[in-house]
Amino acid sequence: MDYVRASTCCLLILIALIQQPSGAAVHGSVFKDLTTHQGQQIMRSAKSAQMLSFMDTDANPCDDFYGYACGNFARFNGATAEKDTSISQDMFAGYLRRVRQLLNQPRMSTDWPMETLVKYFYESCLDTTSLRIHQRSRIISVLREFGGMPAVEGDSWTGIDFDPLETMAQLLSRYGKLTLLGVYVSPDYKNSQINRLYLGQRNDLVPIDESAKLAKKLEIQMRLQNLLGLQEGRARKTAEEIVELEAELSRNAQDWNQDRDPRLRNRLTLLSNMTETYGRVLNMTRFVKTWLGHEYNLPVYESVRSYLSQLKKILASTPKRILANYMLSSLLRDYEIQVDESHQEAICAERLTVLMPDVVDHLVYNSLEQQSPHIANDLNNLWRELKATFQEILSSDDLKWLKQQPRDDLLEKLKDMSFEIAGGKPMDFEEQYGALVISSADFYGNVQRLLALQAANLKADLMRSSRSDNYYDGVIESPFYVTEANMVVLPAMYMQHRYLWDDVYPAALKYGTLGYILGHELAHGFDDLNRLYDSHGNLHDSWSPDTKLIYDHDKNCLADQLADMRYSGLKLPKMEAQGENIADNVGIRIAHATYAKWLEQHSKLKDTETLPNMPQTPQQLFYLSVAQSMCSDILEERRPVFVRNSVHPPNESRVFVMMANSKSFAEAFQCGNETKLNPPRRCAMY
Repeated sequence: MDYVRASTCCLLILIALIQQPSGAAVHGSVFKDLTTHQGQQIMRSAKSAQMLSFMDTDANPCDDFYGYACGNFARFNGATAEKDTSISQDMFAGYLRRVRQLLNQPRMSTDWPMETLVKYFYESCLDTTSLRIHQRSRIISVLREFGGMPAVEGDSWTGIDFDPLETMAQLLSRYGKLTLLGVYVSPDYKNSQINRLYLGQRNDLVPIDESAKLAKKLEIQMRLQNLLGLQEGRARKTAEEIVELEAELSRNAQDWNQDRDPRLRNRLTLLSNMTETYGRVLNMTRFVKTWLGHEYNLPVYESVRSYLSQLKKILASTPKRILANYMLSSLLRDYEIQVDESHQEAICAERLTVLMPDVVDHLVYNSLEQQSPHIANDLNNLWRELKATFQEILSSDDLKWLKQQPRDDLLEKLKDMSFEIAGGKPMDFEEQYGALVISSADFYGNVQRLLALQAANLKADLMRSSRSDNYYDGVIESPFYVTEANMVVLPAMYMQHRYLWDDVYPAALKYGTLGYILGHELAHGFDDLNRLYDSHGNLHDSWSPDTKLIYDHDKNCLADQLADMRYSGLKLPKMEAQGENIADNVGIRIAHATYAKWLEQHSKLKDTETLPNMPQTPQQLFYLSVAQSMCSDILEERRPVFVRNSVHPPNESRVFVMMANSKSFAEAFQCGNETKLNPPRRCAMY
């Protein structure tokens, strides 16, 4: 047993090495070229060792497949006080290592303009002396543009000139900061070719309990002390007031996880009508005019009336000092950066990834494509295979409940659905960043100018007659479906092979990881929200009441399954919205059916669909790879917040429900009728 553990440890070290961004060669003299037969065998053995190290083979796969697949994951990858752990986090860490490597390369005359710009930005972040010297003075200077922060100015802040509505508009106009009011420029859900202004509830508001309040108060308190030099008592009191105000804002907010139909929260109206409704305290006409610098007379969407009514009350009853501290605290996080000479390169690479995610993704995509030119083509081929499989499912006579017209609409939507790897599409960076000035010696000035540019771009989006093709709204760490574009986007980090898949691994791993992940996102186009939209991203609910009734019956089957489950002793809430569970249910069936077709077409390669020291059949390897792509560990004290706020159920529950609803899983593992994952009743969407 000790020999097996030692061998596994050595092979895990090897797979960690071959996942480094340095390319195919592993440092040292073990071997120099992974394309040789010997190199490929070592890679297969390393992958086997990794998969075995996650598994608890004492668990019965037919009762607890997550435990069987991931039971030992936490032993090697346990959550810490700083972060939870998952396979995707390992991939993102590899992505960041590559970003650091690319940004550390010397500036060359052949660099494209944005590459030079981001390297200058990176250099400014490495100047730890300048960061320490200028941080507080730069922040206070920015705060004083808006009259200063009461917590900092003390008795000299009288509030005589403070106008909450004016300050909200100016923070948005100058630096793109959302404070009390959500302001978004997005395609009209009825006509995706027209941009509309949405005014109302902030999208990032979530319910907050006492434990979450305490954590947030401490976070803000430390930020006030460290960045602004406030005394502990004043920082604590200010943080408490900020968090309590946010809790009041959340009181009448709609839960996006429950109320997903845009018709339930948005009403097309004129600013003059909103001003008449909410009065002088929340004069929306004046707010928008101050923000844009001119009158705006086109229709806008009023989002969540209950939230706006609550905001009106808060503005009328909250002391100006508290309102000002709350609003201006929105600027602090942007200027907060750790200074640690021994880790500054990693810190700055991660910060640049957050500040300019589209540019960084483009750099990483080009780097990965140069290293492995075939990867993007392989992913596009896999996408086409999955689409073909789902077309067969939607066209099947088994879907008798789906009438011909809605079926034709769904097939048209599927045909038009596109796929894109983040960073892979040429973008007009000149339009996005052309006015940006970056200095290699002024990090905080660079941040300030970038925020100002983003604020200007938000205004420009409103002036555009149609939606932009830029789907970036921060770092892209997870695949997602873009409703208005009818498109699936895969993060650039998924182009890193050997984390999930590789040409020398069994194809079962590719279909069970990337196949399932893309199938999940493809299925999102047909979940309980996105089925309302047509192939052009316009809301067009044409289903008959009878068809909806059957669809909702199947959806409720999934909801009941999850509501019966517990996670770390916590009962999972029963939710109306089932988009993620529908995507799981359909996505794994798409991926498995696509792999089954591959096996049938490549029967001569069946012997290669195994891994050393692993007795699993090809079908079992498929399901094992699905589950292991979801191995994770969440610190015990963070689990209640996860259950309350995450759109996904816990991964343990997701794996259980997916396998319990898959008859082919029970057949692959020969599960008896008395086992939990071979139930008498299964739920299936489509």
